[in-house]
Amino acid sequence: MGDVLAALAIPALLCASGIYAACSCWWRRRHPAPPPYSQSAARLAELDLMAVTDRIIRESWAELDDLYRAPVSDPGARP
Repeated sequence: MGDVLAALAIPALLCASGIYAACSCWWRRRHPAPPPYSQSAARLAELDLMAVTDRIIRESWAELDDLYRAPVSDPGARP
């Protein structure tokens, strides 16, 4: 009896793997992968990052403006 089960296990395994491959192929046709990351999306992400960076720099200059300004003293005084 053990030899019969071993002999039938190989065709059952082949049949199961064939069914799995057919279902996987059907699923991929019905649900395709999303398109790859395009160049236009990369450019838009770069522009968004530049806008965020620009905003951070402007806010930091506004906060620390007094530190960067030179004190106004005598117009005739030399630095």
